[in-house]
Amino acid sequence: MPPLFLILLSVILGSGAQIAFKIGVLHAAPLKFDIPGVIALLGSPYIIGGLIAFAASFLLWLKILATVPLSYAYPMVSLGYVFIFLYSWRYLGENLPALRVAGLVLIVTGIFFIARS
Repeated sequence: MPPLFLILLSVILGSGAQIAFKIGVLHAAPLKFDIPGVIALLGSPYIIGGLIAFAASFLLWLKILATVPLSYAYPMVSLGYVFIFLYSWRYLGENLPALRVAGLVLIVTGIFFIARS
């Protein structure tokens, strides 16, 4: 598979994991950080799914690091900001303030230049 595809897949899995974690803790409210609360949290299907996605992202990232220059691969992780922003808007109902959108446009522009190099 092309390295860029692996990078995108890793970033999407990592971003999806963060959204799953967020939904998991929202469903666990009120969250208590005592032993029973943590055990209940770790049993959440969202948390378990997030951990699986995070582990898959990590394993893909190791593959990427073995084959792609770090100076190319690591800036692509910034796409996670874009995916999180879009997932948060779509699935969590968060707002899209204009300044955040402008910041994301700058991030995507920078990633475009890196990808073209």
